[in-house]
Amino acid sequence: GADPSIAALTGRIEVRFADSTLVSQALNGDPCEISFAYALPSGESLTLTAHAVYLPRPRLEIAGPQGVQARFEWQAARDATLGRMCTVTLVNSVEAY
Repeated sequence: GADPSIAALTGRIEVRFADSTLVSQALNGDPCEISFAYALPSGESLTLTAHAVYLPRPRLEIAGPQGVQARFEWQAARDATLGRMCTVTLVNSVEAY
């Protein structure tokens, strides 16, 4: 019942930054790589890396001395070099599934 030709990986991030790297990538339409990781104190972890993420033009918010904040509604695409949209790495005590 699933259509294998349609895949989507999207999200929203709010970032505070000291330079304009992400804003420049968004304005130029260049992709970036974003990783999200969850880790437990016992050593288990899950990491999701989106390899070709496209950022829209951000709305910049300057809120006090803590820096510039931007919100990005991002969308990942298939990376042509790697041949995939993302990589998920699970580290736990199970050797094989």
